[in-house]
Amino acid sequence: DVKVCAALDAIGVYYIAEPAKGEDCPPIKLKNNCFTRNFETLTGMYGMPVYDEFDPTPILAPFFTLFCALCLGDCAYGFILIWLGHVLKKVDILGLKAHHRLVTTLGVGTVIIGFFLGAFMGFHLDEMEWIPEGLRRCMLVGKLPGTTFDMAMVAAIIIGVFHLCLAMVVKAIGLVKRFGFSASISAWGWIILIVGGIATASLALADVIDSSVTRIAVIVIGIFSGLSIFVLNNPKRNPLINIASGLWDAYGMVTGLMGDTLSYIRLYALGLAGGMLGNTFNNLGMMVLGDSPSWHWAAFAIIFLIGHAINFAMGCLGAFVHPLRLTFVEYFKNSGYEGKGSVYNPMGVNDK
Repeated sequence: DVKVCAALDAIGVYYIAEPAKGEDCPPIKLKNNCFTRNFETLTGMYGMPVYDEFDPTPILAPFFTLFCALCLGDCAYGFILIWLGHVLKKVDILGLKAHHRLVTTLGVGTVIIGFFLGAFMGFHLDEMEWIPEGLRRCMLVGKLPGTTFDMAMVAAIIIGVFHLCLAMVVKAIGLVKRFGFSASISAWGWIILIVGGIATASLALADVIDSSVTRIAVIVIGIFSGLSIFVLNNPKRNPLINIASGLWDAYGMVTGLMGDTLSYIRLYALGLAGGMLGNTFNNLGMMVLGDSPSWHWAAFAIIFLIGHAINFAMGCLGAFVHPLRLTFVEYFKNSGYEGKGSVYNPMGVNDK
């Protein structure tokens, strides 16, 4: 630190200062912008990066917000989170005051995503006549045209595939940075195979490229990825050993990626369950209300408020645990993140 060196120079102390190295295992202090900084607590829950490792927080932040919003899936619940964030700013509830910005941020994300999922306090926004037709078309409700799959479920899987592909790219770049390009050849081979395969299939299904171009693309992708995964995964090793290692790696990647991709369906399932439960409480309240006298509004209010309070509490629990699991297990595993660094905790003055 420049200030420490200047202070030591001023008093004539002999010292040695040199840049830190990875093998020194220096303590880590994260530096992020005002948005990403709110999520450093989540990174710390898993473990700080080592000195020559990428800080995962800049990628964790937007995806955790998105995952949380998809799990809650209700625009009104987002407004409640924003309100809770402002309350926590003034009152320390369960020691969460320091995280009021995180709560508010997640609330804003839930308001936006919840609107496009078409849910507000269990009611379906796409059925509201006052919603403009243009906005209604942007909502992920109903089935994907030409299929029997819900649009929200397909969106969750697409998000999951993108998240995993991003993790693999981060892993490859990290290997180049830490150990050199030769250590990352296999990782780049898998990226070429998966990302290139998805891109080629998408373009072919959309009739952007014809069958001949598709055939050439498949051959090129197969050759480059095959050589990278099975032959050149370790240029300093015997090719036969590389082939055996590549086969074992292929088994792990195929089975692991299939399970990891399916894990992202939980984003759709939790949002669907919360929406259905909220709608059920609404229907119960309306059944009690019916055409009865006005005093039955009290019973309706009790069912509505207590029901949505329970749904909101369970939704918040799921919206925290499951996005955390998708980050810690699926993303960190495929990005090669170790998280074995130590937290920078400088010396301070104790007045007691």
